[in-house]
Amino acid sequence: MPHPEQGIRLRSSARTSVGQVRENNEDNIHLWPGDDFVLAIVADGMGGAAAGEEASRLAVEAIRSGFSPREVPAEVRPTTPEDATLTDKLRDAIQDANLRIFEKASTSPEMRGMGTTVTLAFVRGTHAIVAHVGDSRAYLVDGEDGNITQITADHSFVRALLDAGHITEEQAEEHPMRNVLYRALGQADDIDVDLYFKRLHIGDRLVLCSDGLTRHVKPSEIARLALSDPNPDVASQKLIDLANERGGEDNVSVIVVSVEATRPAPPAQQVAQIADLDDDKTLLLKDRQSRLMTTLTDLEIDDRETVETQRPPLPLDSSKMDAERLKDVMDDDDIEDITEDSPPFRMENGLDRAIARRADALPQPISAPVLEAHETQAEGRDNLIPDQ
Repeated sequence: MPHPEQGIRLRSSARTSVGQVRENNEDNIHLWPGDDFVLAIVADGMGGAAAGEEASRLAVEAIRSGFSPREVPAEVRPTTPEDATLTDKLRDAIQDANLRIFEKASTSPEMRGMGTTVTLAFVRGTHAIVAHVGDSRAYLVDGEDGNITQITADHSFVRALLDAGHITEEQAEEHPMRNVLYRALGQADDIDVDLYFKRLHIGDRLVLCSDGLTRHVKPSEIARLALSDPNPDVASQKLIDLANERGGEDNVSVIVVSVEATRPAPPAQQVAQIADLDDDKTLLLKDRQSRLMTTLTDLEIDDRETVETQRPPLPLDSSKMDAERLKDVMDDDDIEDITEDSPPFRMENGLDRAIARRADALPQPISAPVLEAHETQAEGRDNLIPDQ
């Protein structure tokens, strides 16, 4: 999908799998690619056979109806927390989703205790805003050196222990309460939403996923597979497959967004781009072919703000055209969730999870008897921090 920013396009892919153990899929994912944006949502429901599935569905539905990227002026970029046009809309949409789930659980006994995580990314050009509640994650994979950065912070009990220095990374991976959340949608009539702002570059990958992926696939492996193919649909399938090969203990959902170059900018326009750079930027001329290049296309900024390179668009395999992005199978004005009838995506339905109740402050250390009870109940599912 071409973008007004010269030479930039976004390609994206979303997949979800029931995994190898669960009977139904409580994950709910949504991908909306437009002419100049991508809106991606991963929601991982919890709370009982049908309740978790209903909670994640309500979350995606509320956000989709409450936040329309087409209503955001084209000149607006998600760059700072002060950008109220985006931050307020996203917060309002997620808080509305939280209230819908809370009210549904309050009025329907069979849905009591249900909730969901939500991790959302709105990308426009080379700027992204990520909104987050729970332990689904967003990662940024550097297309230049392959490094991966976890953008979001898990709202989990073990993450809090780790941040406080009470346990190590190795202990966190095996901790019996690693799936206990202290913040999720649906646990109170109000919710705090974390917001993150990221600058993207050509070649980068943005990866959103449920914990069914991170349970089995390490961050370094996510980075390697996300960059393993120029087609994000191939990369998303590889990630799903690896999680399932290693047991698929939970539902697995993945969305991959790729930032790519399309066409080179005319030399005059490139000169104008460099002229517009801040004076304090240091330009580095790289020798990429054992000789100094005299064109502007090899100039890079020291903070990775790269002048667009004169590279042709990546060739597209016609046999995979229908798998490259959701836009290929929908009209411009459609907004569609990923369903089992929308190739190449597959929705299956998920097993129960217990939910983390809303907590404004981290809980006090949990006594040994309570910990033992949760060791038998967790079974790899997200759970509620017990009452003291």
